Amino acid sequence: MNILRFLLGEGELICNFSQKLFVCFSARDRHDIVEPVIYHLKNYGIDIWYDRYVLLLGDNRIEKNINEGAGKCGYVMPILSKHTADSKCAMEEISVIESRYYRGEVTVFPVLYEISPNDLSAKLRWITSLIFKEVDRQSGTRAICNHVACKITGGFVEKCEYKSIEDIVNANISSLPSVVNTLLLSYYRVESANHNSRITLLYATYLTIVQSRPMQSSYIVSMVHKIFERLFSETLLNLTIDYRDLWLLENAICILIDSYLNQQSEIAIT
Repeated sequence: MNILRFLLGEGELICNFSQKLFVCFSARDRHDIVEPVIYHLKNYGIDIWYDRYVLLLGDNRIEKNINEGAGKCGYVMPILSKHTADSKCAMEEISVIESRYYRGEVTVFPVLYEISPNDLSAKLRWITSLIFKEVDRQSGTRAICNHVACKITGGFVEKCEYKSIEDIVNANISSLPSVVNTLLLSYYRVESANHNSRITLLYATYLTIVQSRPMQSSYIVSMVHKIFERLFSETLLNLTIDYRDLWLLENAICILIDSYLNQQSEIAIT
């Protein structure tokens, strides 16, 4: 058994590829753009399939990169540049990704690095039908990660019983700490343009939930912790924020409350 795998219950945990983000790129772009993107994605707690985390000397490239990475992960970030078309490995991966995309099997986050959409080769032009992000050496990569984190957490929210802060406020859930309902009601009453006040209320909600009862460890709970702790450690809540940051934190609160309520139900049953 691979010692890097975790154990769950009676058997080993099969890697949940549907939650993983595969990063596809030309090796020539690794240091300029790929590593900075990976750094920020990890700070959001996103589960990343990245060759340097996964591959070892002697591994079969087709089996790992193509069949496992490009072929199974639920999310893919192709980082396209002037080097992509000349990278045999990247183009093979993108071919698999394209087929999976048209079958509705994968969410694709295209990044164009120092290249115009008009400069993409014919085999890559399909990507321009998606919302993509253009970046260069000066523009930074954090905004890319906000988009990715919003999309991934949004997928988790769709599986939650309460899919918005409004749903939670209207439900007035008795099994939540009473102060949580009060904080979220206040959040809803604050002017939508007052970002910092709204962020502070969401952060207070997060602290109230996690300190009221220890949360069972899971990938999604860990992601929520990292999203909020990254926000606080980097800005101390003094920030210029756009709607995607707020969107992301709303998603994180919905996910956290869903996990909290599920844990409460399990305790009640036992």
